[in-house]
Amino acid sequence: MKKEFYVYILLSFGVVTSCNVTKDLKENQYLVSKTSIKFKNSEDIRNEKKLKAELSEIIKPQPNSGVFKLGLKIHQIGEKSKKKKGFRRWMQRNFGEAPAYYDEVTQSRNRLRMKRILKDNGFFRSDIEVDTLVKGKKVEMTYHVLTNGQYKINQIHLPKDSTAIGRLIKWGQKKTLLKEGAFYSEVALADERIRLSEIASQDGYLEFNENYIYYFIDTLPGTLTTDIYMRVKPPTDALAHRRYRIGKTIIHSNYDLSNPDLTKKQDTVQVKSDMIILENNQLVEHRVLDRMILQNEGDIVSQKLQNVSVSHLLNLGIFKFVNLKYERIGDSLQPIVNRNFYLTPAFDQNLSGNLELNNRTGRFYGIAASGSYRHKNILKKAITFNSTISGGLETQIGNDLGFINTLELNVEASFSAPRYILPFKVKPNSGLFIPQTTLKIGNDFQRRVSLFSINSTNLKWGYQWKETAEKQHQLYPISLNRVSILAKTQEFEDLINVNPRLENSFKNLFIGGLDYTYIFTNQTADIKKDYWFFKGNLRTSGNLTHLVAKTFNFPKNVDGKYKLLSLPYAQFTSLETDFRFYKRIKKHTLATRFSPAVGFSYGNSDVLPYIEQFFVGGANSLRAFRLRSVGPGGFVRTTTSGSGVENQFFDQTGDVKLEISSEYRFGIFEYFKGAFFVDAGNVWLLNNATQANQEFHFDTFWKEITVGGGIGFRLDIELLVLRLDVATPFRKPFLNEGFQWTFDRFDFGSSDWRSENLIFNLAIGYPF
Repeated sequence: MKKEFYVYILLSFGVVTSCNVTKDLKENQYLVSKTSIKFKNSEDIRNEKKLKAELSEIIKPQPNSGVFKLGLKIHQIGEKSKKKKGFRRWMQRNFGEAPAYYDEVTQSRNRLRMKRILKDNGFFRSDIEVDTLVKGKKVEMTYHVLTNGQYKINQIHLPKDSTAIGRLIKWGQKKTLLKEGAFYSEVALADERIRLSEIASQDGYLEFNENYIYYFIDTLPGTLTTDIYMRVKPPTDALAHRRYRIGKTIIHSNYDLSNPDLTKKQDTVQVKSDMIILENNQLVEHRVLDRMILQNEGDIVSQKLQNVSVSHLLNLGIFKFVNLKYERIGDSLQPIVNRNFYLTPAFDQNLSGNLELNNRTGRFYGIAASGSYRHKNILKKAITFNSTISGGLETQIGNDLGFINTLELNVEASFSAPRYILPFKVKPNSGLFIPQTTLKIGNDFQRRVSLFSINSTNLKWGYQWKETAEKQHQLYPISLNRVSILAKTQEFEDLINVNPRLENSFKNLFIGGLDYTYIFTNQTADIKKDYWFFKGNLRTSGNLTHLVAKTFNFPKNVDGKYKLLSLPYAQFTSLETDFRFYKRIKKHTLATRFSPAVGFSYGNSDVLPYIEQFFVGGANSLRAFRLRSVGPGGFVRTTTSGSGVENQFFDQTGDVKLEISSEYRFGIFEYFKGAFFVDAGNVWLLNNATQANQEFHFDTFWKEITVGGGIGFRLDIELLVLRLDVATPFRKPFLNEGFQWTFDRFDFGSSDWRSENLIFNLAIGYPF
């Protein structure tokens, strides 16, 4: 069965790769097989590699790519189908590549585009010669670039007029993008125009834009230099460009885009001398709106601060749209504009849910669900209230412990206010994004039948803010957690008594410290662009408390550990990171994740608290393995079935974590999508004298990487992604054998093998 399958795959691959890509071409059709660019005087080219790449990018069509031109062959196979649908057409749409036909008109356009690129980069009076070499039904194109060299900027002549806008431009030359002696660049000229227009817009010149700035270029004979003359066009309806100040601020807080006439029927509320609110019912407190809108009557209009005001109002989360329109006051002695903010309310409450199903070896089956409620405008102060309740249970078929083996229940509530709440005053936020002050309260309960019950109550107080659109910070200077062991069975007591590390992990404990998270992503609205994502989390506990405890000689428990509020406190530092890269490959995406983490216990703690230890496995981690069923190191459980304590609980957590995942995502049809994925990783201990094979060592950890992979199916309707991943282990530790690849043990025909090795994960959302 296995041999026949592999032979079929090899034969199919051979048929595809052996196809001649030119045999079905018509008499006058040729394929572009190669394009190259050569510089006749390469010594005159600065940064030749970059210029060549820029010129190559605009050449159309690009030669067909890939090993054996597989994409082109798949396209040609699809073209032979008489049907518009079916498997061959699906393969053509998702994996095919259209043929790169040679066309004389297109090549002429390539030549003109390349000349334009050269001119824009200062290669004036350049030319392109094209050589065409025909080999059968294939064409090789060579573009010869002829140029005398790249021009440099000799002098920059600013506007001579003494108007306010002229003086502003001269003042803005401190950070000019045009430098004397630099190479000429059309892009630099365009960017300089935009930069100067932005400076003008920050100084009240609302009607001024980059189109009012233009240049004269004067090349100097006998040299590769040019003078640049900058000029400013006067406005068509005035003698000079106008500089505006702010007048009144009018807020339309219940604006309806579909029925703008409702504004005329709204009540008028005078908030302060320069602010008026029109509303038929109060959506949010007026002082909240006042705090979000920057600048006051009489200030010179700064377009940047107006954009910030719009962003602040949108970030409140209670408005679907925010539009700003200026109303010019014609009868004033100086140019004045009133500001009109049109605010369209959004839904301020929503409910959501999540469901996850999975299984693991030993006939364990698990289900987890969560529900959340959000209200974005508590007490009409734009305070956001979030509440989440989640739970999960696991059962094992065929044991005598009852239906539920593991039960988890988590509850969390939080309040977030759109400003810094501090014991001292701070200046109004002028950044694009408004900060948040957040209070979180939560409780996590876990019960394992015949083992233990543990409860963790936590409280956090801190701040979230965005430094830029790409950089986000979360700082909780107050992060408190009380861990209580509610119950332990005698069997579990016997188990942890022979494992000091496990015994130290399961004690009543107080955790108090700092929690900081940094997030970076350069993802944009353009879904075709590659992007990065990084998340780093630093947690510390007990450091300041330990200093105070030693200074003032706090009481100790029987183990010699200092106590706070009648409980020993944890002392540790942990760092967890998550790197992701999303690469667009035509219509598909290659998503990759690298996630290492490490935690150190010291001082008042011998080990990390159990709830702070790392683990892998599950629907969003190593999908070929159940949650907490991998590691530490080369640990192998000795049984896969039964109801004993030794089978029900395994301390498969660690102080060090490494996760690597790669997923190739592709469309199948409409909202139905697929993915091939591979996950790898493990957890290790830093100090474990009794089990050396569970410790992390730089020279051996790479030999202890668990690997799994499979295929996924996703129903992606934008607002909701329903995901089913089917995975199997590729590499794992075996008792007395160490880590071994499992490919030679695959046996899809065996029901026992499928039951032990095919892992199903049903979840909502992408894994990363």
